Amino acid sequence: MAQQWGTVVAALIGVGGAFGGIFLGRRQVTDQAAVEHGQWLRGQRQEAYVALLEAWDTGVKRFDERVENWEDEHYAAENFEGNGWEESEKSIYHRTHEIAETVQRAIERVELLGPKSVDDASVRLTDALGALKDAVRSKAGGEEWPDWTAYREATEKTDAARRGFLMASRETMRAAPRP
Repeated sequence: MAQQWGTVVAALIGVGGAFGGIFLGRRQVTDQAAVEHGQWLRGQRQEAYVALLEAWDTGVKRFDERVENWEDEHYAAENFEGNGWEESEKSIYHRTHEIAETVQRAIERVELLGPKSVDDASVRLTDALGALKDAVRSKAGGEEWPDWTAYREATEKTDAARRGFLMASRETMRAAPRP
């Protein structure tokens, strides 16, 4: 009888060991998949963050060039047959829309990938981009263009938003993926 109990106990231990092995093996596969996904996501984020910073810097530079060439804009408006200031305003609105759209697409890609801290920083970038676009458009179509005060304030906001995004993305990229 004792021998039968020994056989039953040995069988139970064997079955328990098999289930434990299955559980641990499954857990290991799940953890490995989580780490691989984390590494993939990290790579996607890195690409998106770099692309956004490049698009941001290019966009801000294009806004700067637009405003810095204000004398050319005034000359064209004053020497245009018909209503040159109206044409100038249309041109400024069109070009600022193009610039903002390009940058906004890069922001949206980042917002798809997260995390929340970067999403929050992206919202601040979007706000700063809108403020910069509005500042460049301010007083468009008139001799008072550009509105230097609004433009200066907007560029300060864009600089702060970029720094905030850089800090948030840096923290995200420095954290290694884990299961």
